[in-house]
Amino acid sequence: MGEEKVTPTIGVFAGILTVNGKLLLRRRVESDSIVPGKSFKGNWELPGGGVMKEETFEATNETVIPKALAREVKEKAGLEIEMTSMLAMYPAILAKEYTKKEVVDFAFVVIIQPDQWRGQLKGETMWVSPGELYKLARKFEPADRKTGKDGKGIVSGYGKRMHRMALMSFSHSPNEGYSFEARDALVAIHFDM
Repeated sequence: MGEEKVTPTIGVFAGILTVNGKLLLRRRVESDSIVPGKSFKGNWELPGGGVMKEETFEATNETVIPKALAREVKEKAGLEIEMTSMLAMYPAILAKEYTKKEVVDFAFVVIIQPDQWRGQLKGETMWVSPGELYKLARKFEPADRKTGKDGKGIVSGYGKRMHRMALMSFSHSPNEGYSFEARDALVAIHFDM
């Protein structure tokens, strides 16, 4: 008998930056989650979402993530993003101990510079600096499905996957100060964990 292979889920997120270096976050309206029994409705996150099974059959390795990311950003934030080639991607894996069961979920953040997006934002969004992101990460509370109360802060909180992906986006910011601040924060998280 061979060992059973896993079938991972794949999430793609856009680190969309402005010319002054701020980063786009959207308030999550979906109550579903890959984390069993958890909802992040009301929490803040980078625009993006899951790669659909059909997309993996229609595309090559070079196109599946850009196509899925473009679809998710248009659907969730109303923006069109332009990717002329495969951009740098930064993976973040959802830890098994967080999910309490066998879940293999990879998330990638793709940095989108100011000249690579256009359109009218939809939904509840905000542009944040690294300092504002830090405050959102520290005040994380998940949604409560029983009471219907929405979550607060950035999805999963300080040092977790969404926070690290947002900081990685800032490390490519056109604002040098934000870039250094984000890199310092990533180092601090590494030593805090």
